[in-house]
Amino acid sequence: MAKQYWLGEFYVDLSRNQISQHSQSKNLPPKALLVLTHLAENQGKVVSYDELLDKVWPDSVVTPNTLQRSIAQLRKALGENSKAQGIIKTHSKQGYSLECDVRWSKESLNTFEAKQNSDSGLLHKMEMSDDNTAAQDGLASNSPFGQEGEQAGEADRKNDWIVAAIALIIIFGALFNFYHNDSQLQFSDLRYLTATDKKEYNAVYSPDGQYILFNRYFDNVCVNNIWAKRSNSHHEILLTADSGTYSGHDLSSDGKKLIFIEREDCTQPAGPNNCYNLMSLDFEAALRQPQTPRTLFECRNSAIHSPTWIDDNNIVLLQRGEGRWQLTQYSIDDKSSSIFYDIADGTILTIAYSKKRQLLAVTSLKNDGHKYIELLSPDGDLVSSHQIILPEKMPQSPKIIPNFIPDSEQLIFGFGKRLYTLSYQGEVEALSYPFDESVSDPYFHPDGSRLLLIKGKYDSDVAKLSIPKPSLIDSTQQNDIQISVFERSIKGESHAKFQRDSTRIAFMSERSEGQQLWLKHEDELELLSDFPSWSYVRDIHWSRDNQSLLVVANQQLHQVFLGADSKEISFEYPVFSVFHWDSEKQTAIANIVADGTSKFVEIDLNELDYKVINNQRVSWAAKSEHSPIIFTDHLQRFWQRNGVEDRLIEPLLHQGSLKRFVVMDKLIYGVNKDGQLWSYDLPSGGFSILGDAPKDLDYLTDAKGNELLVTLVIAAKKEVVELAVND
Repeated sequence: MAKQYWLGEFYVDLSRNQISQHSQSKNLPPKALLVLTHLAENQGKVVSYDELLDKVWPDSVVTPNTLQRSIAQLRKALGENSKAQGIIKTHSKQGYSLECDVRWSKESLNTFEAKQNSDSGLLHKMEMSDDNTAAQDGLASNSPFGQEGEQAGEADRKNDWIVAAIALIIIFGALFNFYHNDSQLQFSDLRYLTATDKKEYNAVYSPDGQYILFNRYFDNVCVNNIWAKRSNSHHEILLTADSGTYSGHDLSSDGKKLIFIEREDCTQPAGPNNCYNLMSLDFEAALRQPQTPRTLFECRNSAIHSPTWIDDNNIVLLQRGEGRWQLTQYSIDDKSSSIFYDIADGTILTIAYSKKRQLLAVTSLKNDGHKYIELLSPDGDLVSSHQIILPEKMPQSPKIIPNFIPDSEQLIFGFGKRLYTLSYQGEVEALSYPFDESVSDPYFHPDGSRLLLIKGKYDSDVAKLSIPKPSLIDSTQQNDIQISVFERSIKGESHAKFQRDSTRIAFMSERSEGQQLWLKHEDELELLSDFPSWSYVRDIHWSRDNQSLLVVANQQLHQVFLGADSKEISFEYPVFSVFHWDSEKQTAIANIVADGTSKFVEIDLNELDYKVINNQRVSWAAKSEHSPIIFTDHLQRFWQRNGVEDRLIEPLLHQGSLKRFVVMDKLIYGVNKDGQLWSYDLPSGGFSILGDAPKDLDYLTDAKGNELLVTLVIAAKKEVVELAVND
């Protein structure tokens, strides 16, 4: 079998695992290229799924999904468009065929392109020669036909000027319309509506636009109250008599009934049956005096959120069932619930409703890995469905929570420091108004003259925390834990990781253009990465030889080398967290999204494939060279991976929290919900409370020797602002 061949204009080099086009090369997994080669050997013929599986994976048990992933990788490398679909054609329930010319050759890419350029140059010379000959023939002609030709040429040139002028007018008109059309919103004044030391979220207008409703959180981010504020004054009104874990409020169209979700207090240890309640409040009475809400609908076996009125009797909300989200309708009169809308090949992410347009907008993530915008009628009938098309300079899977724009066939959402419009056809466009801090949750006033935003910043520092030795702990006294900040700015620093056998520490910082990877060595700082300014950087892991780091940036894997060189790893699925990297085996333990759901997996970085570790909803995980995989589930229970089984670590029940945990050798370090730093020895089962962690500790990031690396929260303000819309 030849090691090189051509598919049309694509050059396939099996010796390098590459597909090239016009000197642009892409690396692919060897198995994917073997699939392509077998199709090439049977060019024009339908090759069955079973034949491809037997040929490429002869000694392995794999599912058809593995073959589908290889086909997806090939299509992406061959253009990521309809043309690629024409090269590799799918025959439903039969197999695939290769529908393009195949040229088997030992001719290298460079040789071919040099020959192609030479042929192109010769053709260009011939065309120039023909043009010159034609011009000379015209000038040499003295016949009447030649003079008429000159007059006709002058007339043609005048016509050309007219056509050119008209074309310029059309172009300038199109450009003017492009920059001044209704889709490009223009904003002016920005004013702050709240100014407290607390955090405000979920700001919405009442249906008549007279009030603004929002959640105000306490020091613990999950506990809050619901407040109202007159839109034309600074007067604020507390609506809920007691604080709780509230979210997703919505007012009925007459402005009388407020609904929201109340769930089990997140400050208490999680149990197997978290309770979610749909609550109702008399809004008019609450404006006079804080009220105690009543329960409309109790949900003990699944989560619910985002309740939305569709008329004065019916509420639609998101409900999780069998690992994915669907829309449930609740009738107040009948006190009954039923399935309103479900997606068989994916999960619903968000919902928004426009009473004026009588449309529900639903975003979803489907099994093909793409997000969709779907419009529904108030009866639950599907009106339209389109894939969401993102601009190039955006992460692969951004958080999109859209709301309707009045008098426009568009929605709006915030991501990072920008606002974006989302058309009913799925097209995303960035708006030009700049922000100095992150913005989210845009919500328009009913008359469209202004909109609410949640605006704020997260300022954090990276610090070292001394670990008290368990043998020196006096259980009768509070232990003093020493902590020292080793790097700070007025922006965010986080995700610090020790380098092996060195004093160097890598961390993420926003002090330059966007989030970047930095290296701290004694008193020196070095910028390691050059990600785009809008980047979202997470989860840093050192290689075993200390010469590179694996980083998650914009939900893609990147290997960053010392010296500021880097490469993107072309893994096709969005990566949300990487918990461990074995640089020698080239595997990574991670949370990804595939087939429309979150999966806890081990990624093979050579084959660019993955295998599922288990089917649990994993919150966080860690592993050291000498320990098995340790992970927490969505209830913050600790598990140890033993072979193919998971074992619950019972001494650590109720010791989990969102502060994360780290593993050093065979020791686990964590912080519980009471703010206590603890350690657990895996071999002996010894558990120790080490002392009270700093109150501003956000989460643990690494451990080495007698030190922990942590992220400290300096400021995490979120405020409600109002942005005026120009006419």
